[in-house]
Amino acid sequence: MAENKKLVIIMFGGIAPEHEVSVISGLQIVEKIDRVKYDARVIFVTKKGEFEYLGAMTSRKEFLTKKREAVTFGRDKNGGYIQMTGIFGQKLYPYAAFLAFHGGIGENGSIQGMLETFSIPFTSPSSEGAVISMNKQLTKEVMNAIGIATVPGISVFSSDIKGKDQFFAKKISKELSLPVIVKPAHLGSSIGITVARTEIDLQKALLSAAHMDSEIVVEKYMTKYIEYNCAVRKVNGVIETSEVERPITKDEILSFADKYQRSGGKKTGGRGMASLERELPAKISNTLRDSLQEKARRVFAAIRGKGMVRIDFMATEQGDLYLTEVNPIPGSLAFYLWEASGITFKQQITDMLEQAVLDEQERRSYELDYSTDIVEKFVKAGT
Repeated sequence: MAENKKLVIIMFGGIAPEHEVSVISGLQIVEKIDRVKYDARVIFVTKKGEFEYLGAMTSRKEFLTKKREAVTFGRDKNGGYIQMTGIFGQKLYPYAAFLAFHGGIGENGSIQGMLETFSIPFTSPSSEGAVISMNKQLTKEVMNAIGIATVPGISVFSSDIKGKDQFFAKKISKELSLPVIVKPAHLGSSIGITVARTEIDLQKALLSAAHMDSEIVVEKYMTKYIEYNCAVRKVNGVIETSEVERPITKDEILSFADKYQRSGGKKTGGRGMASLERELPAKISNTLRDSLQEKARRVFAAIRGKGMVRIDFMATEQGDLYLTEVNPIPGSLAFYLWEASGITFKQQITDMLEQAVLDEQERRSYELDYSTDIVEKFVKAGT
């Protein structure tokens, strides 16, 4: 490791429909991280969940050619470490991990929980916050509890739908009235989202979503609305909000194609979510901007936010404002929203890594070593 540089690991990939999007975000971090401050190493998680160590990388071009070694995680008296399983089994003790996962085990709290176990600081919400925000129904329940409005809807479990799709289509149609929008509860990037205008459409959408996710959220389909996004982060313990953006969609809903496959992505050389057409800053009143940012801060606190989160809203013609989604690790890390506030992508990465270390120090300060003699007594009682 280079002298005076902090060793960090950049992690991306994973078992998720958004695997490729995660790779793009991860490689953006590889190219923008401050090389003066950090010695960055890459850990890629394959679609089968295998952890591969790629070592030091400085550009996206190296991703397809780098030698890959299996890597494991552990913890000893010196702290959390990664260890290559090759002949020498080298141990490295990361200063922090930068997580660029989207969806699946990388964003849903699983990897966060693993890193918490090994006391390796990481840049994303905690396992607790990730679980809440990656489940659209859990998010709704938490938001409704603190008075943040969400789009009217209900959730159903996929195991209940199978064989009863016609029954649930009729039931949902009666409760919400058509049209409705059907969403897999845990997926992001608009994957699996469908608008159903008839009961037959709804049956098909429910069956399709039931093969993608264990839980399905069905919401009243809102018309004549405008979407707004705002990012929230914590730096030196202070919660900050970004500029508000207005995404521009070409489809009925903001789709995966809008986000990643339109011509904007070709023009910008594959900038991920950064290539989406948008109005930034959004041309809105100061009152609406203040309201969006204030609600975004409340959402961040309610989900036990950490790292950098993007909060999505919709505003209706009637002036109603609804939370639509919380993205614990948003596409391209929403770096463009902070750049609009004058904070470079490189600085954002640095801020997130340093805050991750502070967050881990705080978490460990609450660890309680509650020692008793009950184990000794239990063992002796059996002799």
